[in-house]
Amino acid sequence: MKDFKKDLFKQKSSLFLIFAVFLFFSCKTTFLPDRYTDPEILETSLLYPQEINWQELEIDGLKDSNFQYTGFQIKSQKTEWKCIRIDLNAENLQITAEPQNSDSGKSFYLKDFSKKKKSLAAINTVPFAKTKRGLSPVSIVKIDGRTICPLNENYSALAFSTNPLRASIIEFQNQKDIEEYPYVFGGFFTILKDGYIYEFQKNKRSRSAAGISGDGRYLYLFACKGINCPTGRNGLNFEECALILKKLGANSAMQFDGGHSTGLTLKDKDFLHPDLQRKVPAALGFLYKNNYSN
Repeated sequence: MKDFKKDLFKQKSSLFLIFAVFLFFSCKTTFLPDRYTDPEILETSLLYPQEINWQELEIDGLKDSNFQYTGFQIKSQKTEWKCIRIDLNAENLQITAEPQNSDSGKSFYLKDFSKKKKSLAAINTVPFAKTKRGLSPVSIVKIDGRTICPLNENYSALAFSTNPLRASIIEFQNQKDIEEYPYVFGGFFTILKDGYIYEFQKNKRSRSAAGISGDGRYLYLFACKGINCPTGRNGLNFEECALILKKLGANSAMQFDGGHSTGLTLKDKDFLHPDLQRKVPAALGFLYKNNYSN
């Protein structure tokens, strides 16, 4: 009788193991349809339209040439991207950003940040780590001359000088370069430098990035995502983002935090974000000084 029970137990265990393996692979295959982007670099004819159509942002019934936007859907890859171009020569242009305190650990949706600050354009910025207090940035944040979060030598940063307002990209964060700028926002890696595109792994994801013109006058806020892709396993890779930003007019560019953190707002409304968007601890926005709100 005991031997019979042992044999029965072994049979049940084997059946359970077979069922578990089958269930694992069955569940795994449900995610495969999201992996429909080509792992290699797409042809430029697919990445952007033949002619770039920039539209001016409308504010109080008037068009503002200082804020222009464009976008494109790569239908064959079920991916889309959008970009905002900002003329930093705009009179009374103001930078606004979070976090204001490195110890707060608070997080927020980019749209809520944008509405609170009444920004005309905003993007998520630095990568972060989870701590007991919440989300903690792991890259430099410097606002109005005050360092909120320490530098990370492994990563790049977007820096701003004032009088006049100009943008620069620091390829590797270091104290000497950071000291020169009152505003610095860290991210991940430089993907475009002086027109040269760096090579990376070809992973496709939702992405956010910033590009600048050769003279630092024009700033490009860029984001992409997969269409109807909650897992975030498709989108663009770093090199494709660089190709697009170069086509749009950027001479240099860097990546901010991507994946489910990706976000871009225009006139305090969502302009692009992945299907599943997470809260972030850091963001960068732009508006006019006479419309500034703390």
